[in-house]
Amino acid sequence: MPRPAPDIIEPGVKQRQAVTIRAMLVGAPKAGTTSLYRYAAQHPGLTSHPQRELSYFFSDQEHRRGFDACLAKYYPHAPTDRAIPLAKHVFTMYRPDALDRLKRHNPDAHVFALLRDPVRRAYSSYWYARRRGWDTAKTFERAIQWEAEQTTDNWLADRDRMHLRVGIYHPHIKRLLDTFGPHRVHVFLTDDLGADPGGLCRVIFEAVGVDPGFTPGLSQSHNPASAARSESAARALAGVLKSKGPIKRAVRRLIPHGLACRMRHALLGLNEKPFTPPPMKDDTRRRLEDYFVPHNQQLAELIDRDLGAWSGV
Repeated sequence: MPRPAPDIIEPGVKQRQAVTIRAMLVGAPKAGTTSLYRYAAQHPGLTSHPQRELSYFFSDQEHRRGFDACLAKYYPHAPTDRAIPLAKHVFTMYRPDALDRLKRHNPDAHVFALLRDPVRRAYSSYWYARRRGWDTAKTFERAIQWEAEQTTDNWLADRDRMHLRVGIYHPHIKRLLDTFGPHRVHVFLTDDLGADPGGLCRVIFEAVGVDPGFTPGLSQSHNPASAARSESAARALAGVLKSKGPIKRAVRRLIPHGLACRMRHALLGLNEKPFTPPPMKDDTRRRLEDYFVPHNQQLAELIDRDLGAWSGV
């Protein structure tokens, strides 16, 4: 019997083909996801992407390019089965077809959602959007009034200004559970992260099968509050960074994505300064707490957690 042909696959390619996303943090934005991701990513058995978000499952354009292109963009050092890719994209849970793509990619993936009091999350989201030049409303009240006037079903197109809709968690967590099952969906609260960040990391480590005894450094605060030094400069930068013109395409071809990502964050950082948002107006807080009560009750029943503190109870 003739011997089989020698394996002529170049080194690393066979390993890349076996790699899948086995752990993904899918939401919610402004709930502490960056900190949790960076804490967990310190584990030597995991490999992470330097970019803040992995858009492969969320972006139609990236998904069409295929998973090999995703690995090259987000994990350029070709993770092996001994280094499990850890991923994060906080809007993935809000888009059903993004979850379907993740499910088809790896039906055994574990997904993690970190949820925050939706009133505080909305306020934090507004100030972050102001800092990035995405939301031009001069007050939080004007921002949420603008959102209330929007009737489009495609609210994700304006997701950076949808401060309230992002905090209606119940339908998205239910879809997560229906898609992946209760044993592969892990729902945390921001309060859990504040009380025991190491414990949340251990849940992630155990879920994906790496040593749960590893203790990451937990002292650094990631993505702290700040404000734009110049809001007009922030808006200009936002327009350039979100554009899809020929100049941006040329830059993408000439500069490796990892380097471009670091350059972008350095440029944004030059226009930022330390900032503590002023307290939310009491009547605004009370109105929003009332608004979220039925949504929070649905979520509390679904995940069997007491969320009374979110409504001031």
